[in-house]
Amino acid sequence: MTPTGAGMHCRALPSFTRGGVFVSKFLVAILACAALAVSACGGSQGNNGPANTGNTAKARKGGKMTLGAASGIPQLNPAAAGTAFEITLNTLLWDGLTKLDQSGEAAPDLATSWQASNGNKTWTFKLAPNLKFSNGKALTARDAAKSFQYYLDPETTTQFKQQLASIKSAQAVGSDQVQLNLKTPNALVPKLIADVKVLDLSTLKSINKDPVVTGPFKVKSFIPDQRLTLVRNDNFHGTPAPLDELDIVRASDATAAVTSLRSGDLDALWSAPPSDVASLRSQFNIVEPKINGQYVSWEVDMTSPPFNDVRARQALAYAIDRNAIFKAAYYGQGDVSKTNTPLAENNPWFGGKLTNYSYNPGKAKQLFQAAGVKQLTWWGVSDQYPEWNTSAQILQESLKKIGVTMKIVNRDLSTWPNKFYPAGKKFPGLIVPNFQTYNSDPSLQLSFLLPGRCECNWNSKQFQATYDRSLSISDKAQRKAEWAKAQELINKDVPIYVPVQSAVVTATSKKMTGLWVDASGTPHLEQAGFAAAA
Repeated sequence: MTPTGAGMHCRALPSFTRGGVFVSKFLVAILACAALAVSACGGSQGNNGPANTGNTAKARKGGKMTLGAASGIPQLNPAAAGTAFEITLNTLLWDGLTKLDQSGEAAPDLATSWQASNGNKTWTFKLAPNLKFSNGKALTARDAAKSFQYYLDPETTTQFKQQLASIKSAQAVGSDQVQLNLKTPNALVPKLIADVKVLDLSTLKSINKDPVVTGPFKVKSFIPDQRLTLVRNDNFHGTPAPLDELDIVRASDATAAVTSLRSGDLDALWSAPPSDVASLRSQFNIVEPKINGQYVSWEVDMTSPPFNDVRARQALAYAIDRNAIFKAAYYGQGDVSKTNTPLAENNPWFGGKLTNYSYNPGKAKQLFQAAGVKQLTWWGVSDQYPEWNTSAQILQESLKKIGVTMKIVNRDLSTWPNKFYPAGKKFPGLIVPNFQTYNSDPSLQLSFLLPGRCECNWNSKQFQATYDRSLSISDKAQRKAEWAKAQELINKDVPIYVPVQSAVVTATSKKMTGLWVDASGTPHLEQAGFAAAA
């Protein structure tokens, strides 16, 4: 189970992809994160433009900005990013062959163009001319190919393995082309490789002391989990960063972070606590995703009674008072998921003939009685994720009204791995809260439900086949139809419960401009800065 919140970036990965499955070695990183400081696992690269950007004026050149969070940055290797906040560095220090723009589409980065051949099984990317690392060393196709080999290496622990699963090999073609050879056809490669950053692997051992980077900033100083100071990288191939310097600091907790923002010690605060967002709006700009890529994912064991009976799973879906949970637990930040599916309704890929699972105690009672369910247990965590406890109390009261008793048990987060991970373990009668954070593309948001990934133990060959078929289709309309079928399977079989898609927002000073957030809530500061005085 991967409570990726303040921790995983997002997308669920090999058990930890900005979202996703639990990887025990990342437990320390998760424990260090504040409640509800979600995503990326990460997060993800730019996916969608902000619904509210506040000041949109062009940033003037110069100045020093301070970004804070209740989560720290423990290390600088982009492949090893294990917390949502670390993903913020992916576009500040590093570049890939492609990047995702504010609309969520693949855009040129180190590569200026690309083309597919062999039925979407071979992809060739052409690099821009005269590329350099921050130390002045020439950046070649060989560096890019070796970086892919590093990410694909079984010995490399990275949360991005899942989105690279279709890639068999990478090789340089001359000095300016990189060829990716796939195991199976995949029309989404330019999107899926945006998180693969090109590294000077000869300097990997010193990456936390003196990293050689490619992005708009480079490292001036770094104290792990406390402070990271960046300055403009004059060897950057793209539009120079407006800021002279960017300080990224960790607050002791979410309350202290909000206090620092209000006092002016911070220019921006990542993952503002939902309980504070309403009061912050009058004094600060609230920058939020246009489409939410983070979703709540309660899990049950589909292979054990009572949830091996689809009637019990559907009954629980109807018993969830989603609106009450949205207001009381998430303070109205995000979207209510009436169809119990991961994709938000304003996601362009949302669709299908989907049952509406809005709160219906009568329907829930009927199905629970038919399945013989009288008692359940909520298995949460102690002293973290207060939204989970609020959700549990609301659900407990709803179930009580229809004759089902639910016991609430909270345990230390450190006990979770052995109980739920890896997928395949049994936990009869338990409801286990979790959440996933991803780019809004269904290839990522729905990947958590592939066989062997979700601790819910859903093993649908039909879903797997539909998912694989969707990846291979180039035509968007045809691909949307396939993704609709995948959502219909999730909606009907109810492998997980998605009461809400929750929003991760960044609060900024009204003097700040140019900052935007993607679907996972990851802030983008490549062109952030201070607006010119009126």
